[in-house]
Order: sequence, then C-alpha cells, then structure tokens
Amino acid sequence: MFFTSCEDFLDVNYTKDSPITTSVDQVLPVATFYASQICYDHAEYGVYMCQALTTTGKSQTGSYPYSQGWEFLGVNRHPMWRRHFYDLGANIQKMNEIAMENGQYNAVLIGRTVMLMSTMFTTDAFGDMPRSEVYQSASPKYDTQEEVYAWMMQEADDLIKLYNDPAWVDAKTNLLINERMDRIYAGDMDKWEVFCKALRARLWLRKLPNWDNTPANCQKIIAMVDDVLNDANWQEPRYYYPGGVTESNCPWGPFKPIINSWESRANRLDQSVPTTFFLHGILGGIDGTYNITRGYALDPRAARIMEPRGTKALWHLESNIGVGDIDRDGEADAISSFPDLLCQTKESNPYTRNMGYIPLITKEELMFIKAEAQLWAGDRAGAYETTKAATLENMSRYGINEVNLSGDALNQYQRFWEIKLPGAANFNIADLMQQKYVAMYLQPEQWTDMRRYNYSSSQNGIEYVVPGHLPVAVYDVKNVHNGKVAMFAKDAENFNLEYVLRRPYNLYEAYWSTPDDYGVNATLSPNAWVNRLNADTETETKYNKKELDRMGYYTTNAAGEKILDYRILKKRLIWAKKNPNVVQCADDNIEWM
Repeated sequence: MFFTSCEDFLDVNYTKDSPITTSVDQVLPVATFYASQICYDHAEYGVYMCQALTTTGKSQTGSYPYSQGWEFLGVNRHPMWRRHFYDLGANIQKMNEIAMENGQYNAVLIGRTVMLMSTMFTTDAFGDMPRSEVYQSASPKYDTQEEVYAWMMQEADDLIKLYNDPAWVDAKTNLLINERMDRIYAGDMDKWEVFCKALRARLWLRKLPNWDNTPANCQKIIAMVDDVLNDANWQEPRYYYPGGVTESNCPWGPFKPIINSWESRANRLDQSVPTTFFLHGILGGIDGTYNITRGYALDPRAARIMEPRGTKALWHLESNIGVGDIDRDGEADAISSFPDLLCQTKESNPYTRNMGYIPLITKEELMFIKAEAQLWAGDRAGAYETTKAATLENMSRYGINEVNLSGDALNQYQRFWEIKLPGAANFNIADLMQQKYVAMYLQPEQWTDMRRYNYSSSQNGIEYVVPGHLPVAVYDVKNVHNGKVAMFAKDAENFNLEYVLRRPYNLYEAYWSTPDDYGVNATLSPNAWVNRLNADTETETKYNKKELDRMGYYTTNAAGEKILDYRILKKRLIWAKKNPNVVQCADDNIEWM
C-alpha cells in the first residue's frame, strides 16, 4: 500500500512502523500531483491573508479564518501541514527508500526536490517544524526555523551536485519515467535540475530585506536567477490538469474538486470578491460608471484576472467588512454584483480553468527575485528594467501584448506604464513589490512577500530604506484614481489619490483588539498582524504537546489551565525580524514579536 491521504497515515503518528509495500512508479505520480496541490493549499490561504480577496460576509470566527477574523487556533486541520507530512512526506520517504535500494536515483532526485519545495512552504507558514526526527517517533523534536533553513540551503547545494553526478543521473538502473509518472517534466532530469536551482533562488531571497541583506548576497541571488533563465533547459514547471472528474480538474477551476475526504477546502472563488486594496489600489480599478474609453482599470490585467459581469464596473470591497446595506446600482450588493473570479465565460485567467495548470514557480517570479536583489544591491536602473520585463511577462500570461492592441485598449495600456512604471529615476521598492503582488496572484509567494516586508504601510508606520532611496511604505499605493469620469486620454490628473493597506475589519477581538495591537504614532502596532499559522493542533496536541509547550504555543489562564496562546500567530519568522539597517518604524520603542 501507499498513502494517498492524511487519513491513511494519521494513525502512524510520524513513525515508519506501518508496513508499506509499493513500487516507485506507483508513488511518483502521487508525489508530483501533491507537489501541485501544496502550491494550491498555500495560495488558497495566502490570497486572503495578503488581502487580495475577501467575501461578501463579515465574521469574527468561522471555518475559514483566513478570510474571516484571523481566529486560527480554533482550526485544527490546516491542509498544507498535512499535505506536507502525510500526502507528500510519507509517500516520498518510502519511495526514496525503495528507489535507493533499486538504484533508481532519478526518482530520488525528484522526490528530494519536491520535499525541498514543500519544506520551504511549510516552515514559511508555520515556523519551527518536525524535520530531523520526523517519522522516527510519535513525538518528534521540532527543529527551529534556523535549523530548517540551514538544512534547506545545504540540501539545495547537495541536490545540484547530484544532478551533475553521472552516477546518479545516468545510472543504468534508473527508472524509465514517462509523463504518466511525472506530469511536470516527464522524467527530464535536466529540467528538474534547473527547477531545483530556481528553488534555491527563492530560498536565498529570504535573506532580503531583513535577514542578511548584503551586496554579496544580492549578487549571489542575481547570479542564481541568471543561471536559471539563461539555461536552455529552463521550462516553467507546470502541473497540467486534463479535466474530467474530481482530481483531474485544476483546484482553482469552477469544478472545485475536493482532494481529500478530510479536506472541505475546495476553492472559494465563487464566494469571494476582490478587495479594495487589490482592485482599486494596486490594479487601479476606476470607480464609477464603466466607460469604454477608460477601460475597467488602469492595469489592463484587471479585466482578465477577473471577468467583468456585463458592462458593470469592477466592484470591490474592504476586507471582511461585508456588503451590509451597500447599494451601488439600485439593488443591494450581492456576489453577482462583483466580478467573476473564475472567469467562466472568457476563461481569461489561465489558472481558473478546469483544464488549467499550477506552476511550481513562474518565470516572472524569478525575474522579480532578480529585480529585488538588484534594487537592494544599488542598481536602480537594472531593477527597473527587470521589473518592467517581469510585468510584461505576467501580462503575456493573460494574453496582453502591445503589438495586438489598438485604439482605446492601446491608450489604456500606455497609460498604465506612464503612471505605474514611468522610468528608473524615481523607481522604488514599493513600485517593485506592488507589481510582484499582481504577478503572484493565486501563487504561494504573495503572502510570503507581504510578511517579508512586515505589511509595511502607513497603518503600522513601517518604512523600508533602500540605500540611496527615501524611506517608503511598501504597501501604500500612490496614483490611485479619484473616481471622476473623464476621457482616459486626458485622465492623468485624476490619478491623484493614495490607498493604504489596512487590516481587515471585524477581526476576532480576543486576539486582535488587545493593547499590543495599537500604535502611538501609527494607527496600528508593528505586532498587529498575523505572521504565521499554528501547527496542526488536532494531531500535535495529542502526540507532541511537550514540544508545542516548549515553543510557546501555550499560556496559563486564570484557572491555572494551559491553553493555546494566540500570540504565536504574531511571532515573526526568522526572515521578517526587525533589521534597523533597512527599516524604520513610527513606534520605534515597540519590541517586534
């Protein structure tokens, strides 16, 4: 047998005692399938946590705290925690053992590469996690995030060496891998090697901007990306879904497959709406009556990322505020008043189709990684050009190419560049990260990026200072349209407002309305945001309460009972800690958690 779901593995309790017999060619398709699923799991949480999407309701608690009140301790089954340890970890652990015994080293390389990616996702969401002793006992040690990162960086280097070792990649005993077993690269080890290098670049980006931001590290990151994108074997790692029934459909598609019996979290795009921050601020959605000469938004991607309903303007909503009594067209707002996030008529979003794909990393993400390193290394002009190229790459993904535009569409396209990315002279980290935010829509890195920059905005008073630049709040959006109806070609003077990232409304008061949440010189404290998720408490409190207690998951209440401590959600990850060399804070006397 082999494990295809969390339930199959749950009673093993992180041990290797359960008898498992299977062949590598049976497990490899499971590993590559779940590699795409864990990307979806993290993006499903992240797209709400970074406040790109919200719902029409408002609630302090509920089954989906990432889109409700941030009350995570009431959730005991985070899908990505179990995806990593059970669906991926258990299967790949056994697959690699069998493959090593049979000299099928190419399968081992694929398995280890997928686990490197999954480990990075897991530690970046949860912090400390079982790794070195996982599957060895019912209560494994939790490695610190520092230990996990040290292992990942060594593992990335080790893997790249093995990909270049003929004894591994050219072994006569290697498995003959076809597309059925590996729907990503069909066993092409040159392509898997380049993907591993791409993961290493994503890994090293965590050094920026807070952790180890040095010119040498910036140059190393730049070289890593160049090594990937200049390699003839580079091919974006996509898991394509053929469509049909259940798991054959992309999890972002309208079929909304439920992948496991324990998991009810099929995508919620049909119940969700774009936030004011994302659509009105970042994408430049223009309020008011739709006008063909102005288009739906400053950013031409807006009407392809989400599909307008008829000729209605693209409407948006503040995070977790609910529609209430909002009335914009004579009828109370409902989900049908907002754009279709599934893009079911025109299928303009490549991710939200039943026969869509999930990329494990995108070309534009790598380009933005390079741009960020260039900017921190002092190359403003280079960072601008790379950001512009990355943005063009993302536009092309949605079918937007200047050579195919004319008339009003061309005017709108040109106005985007004039207002959002006019040139290198005043280009800054906010311009870069806001364009990456758009490109990372429905990708796991969207929330990670926001946490790396500590939700930097006027709300929490956090500003980042790139050498040679003025301090900037990364998620304060400039040049927002004021809503006045005007001809697009003469409209530049109306892009004169600012929209500032703020926390969602109606957050769970017991966690998010405490004195630590409010600043003195800024509206909110630097500690007023969720920075990590809690471990899978249903499993972990049963088997490993001692380790969770050691990590600070518990506090003592007035009755002397140990209860889960909500402050674990506010504790920063190692790559988000305060670095006084690059950040300044309005409330500088507050210790960052």
